Amino acid sequence: MEKCQKCGNMSVNDNGECVVCDESASVNPYAVSAAVTDSFPIDDISSTPEEEEYSKIFVGSKYYSFFPHGRDIPKSWNWAAFFIGVFWFIYRKMYLYAAIYLGLGFLLTGIQSMLGVSEIITNVISIGMGVGAGVLANRLYKQHMDKKIAETLAVAQKSEIIPALKAKGGTNLIGALIAFGILFGIIVMSMSAMGI
Repeated sequence: MEKCQKCGNMSVNDNGECVVCDESASVNPYAVSAAVTDSFPIDDISSTPEEEEYSKIFVGSKYYSFFPHGRDIPKSWNWAAFFIGVFWFIYRKMYLYAAIYLGLGFLLTGIQSMLGVSEIITNVISIGMGVGAGVLANRLYKQHMDKKIAETLAVAQKSEIIPALKAKGGTNLIGALIAFGILFGIIVMSMSAMGI
């Protein structure tokens, strides 16, 4: 159907009659107002309701903390990632990103000690890494979530989908605490080796 110039509905049939405002035409109960189609175009829908349900299962109870408006549109800033960086990535089971973040931290420390880079510059770079994590974390989490959901749907039977998404998603508090303990131990051993 095409848009009627008189009433604005997508309701002009193949005979050129508007099924809404032409009395001679049969009324089409499925005619949709152009005001509706213009304000909420089909192409802009990023996820079907079923996909969003999978996302809610994967994320858990904090879904709206990441996607406050729903439809899997991530919030632009993540305070937890800004403050605790690598531990947040581990907590959210994003182990590759945690390794990258940790590797950058060790690289920064190595450069500082080997080249004698000013501590002020190192601190500025560290803050920059925190800001980068705060800005990118939710978008990276969305990519991680989409990938894990797609992998699950490709291999899991229908009855296995929800348990598999819960297992792959959610959080890993124990892993984050273990990582914190290991990192704390490394820092203490390094300080004692340097006689600090």
